[in-house]
Amino acid sequence: MKQSVQLKSIKNARELGGYRTADGRRIKDGVLLRTGRLKDISDEDVRTLTDVYSLQHIVDFRMAMEIPGAEDPVIDGAVYHHLDVIDMSGIFAGDNPDKDFDMSKLDPFKAAELTIQSGIQNDRMYVGFLDGEMGKRAYSDFFRILLSADPDRAVLWHCTSGKDRTGLAAMLLMTALGVDEETIIEDYLLTNTYNSESISAVRAVMEERGYDEDFIKQAVIVFDAVDESYMRNAIAWLKKEYGSVSGYIRDAMGISDAEIDSLKEKYLI
Repeated sequence: MKQSVQLKSIKNARELGGYRTADGRRIKDGVLLRTGRLKDISDEDVRTLTDVYSLQHIVDFRMAMEIPGAEDPVIDGAVYHHLDVIDMSGIFAGDNPDKDFDMSKLDPFKAAELTIQSGIQNDRMYVGFLDGEMGKRAYSDFFRILLSADPDRAVLWHCTSGKDRTGLAAMLLMTALGVDEETIIEDYLLTNTYNSESISAVRAVMEERGYDEDFIKQAVIVFDAVDESYMRNAIAWLKKEYGSVSGYIRDAMGISDAEIDSLKEKYLI
């Protein structure tokens, strides 16, 4: 599949390599990897990350409560970074919020119900991620990891399904490198191709449980699918509030023009 990497056990695993920029350059192959969570990674794929991609950094955008029971494996030679984009622990923990709340004990369909009923899950959701201080800090720290990385070794970033928080990180990075908006949207929508089997599986289970069609459509976006309007609305908001996506990178994330030039030197050929 388009943008595929040699990883068989990880959901939504692909790379940014090969995308063209406005100035005719292209992103280097094999160094900018975006995936779903690494919990179930096979030994073979661990070897691929170390031997083929020379993995240097893992950036985990999940909430702290998503991690217990689903921790990333320790991979030799790779530095792990946990960068919270959002905190929704109060919604899931109910009246007894606990900093050590374990989301793995919550029925996933109940989690989807809570997410939708709370009003967080909607086509403006990404705006909230980008506008929050946690999101600004997380994406700024992500860029600084990229700036410090060896450009010949891979950086891998992920959340749970590798689509929302991971997708925003890819959008910001591709913009910084000079990739056009329509290509960025195309990359974002590849999630629906890469996750097609799991999307179908979730839909089948929910139909069997008797959920109505409107809820199912929202729930598959909670789990594994993406909707183009989410990213379109986020980009439109960035343009309205900051003049451009690049304006957000500069003013909200604190990444200078000189640092953007450094990213281009590192990751474009």
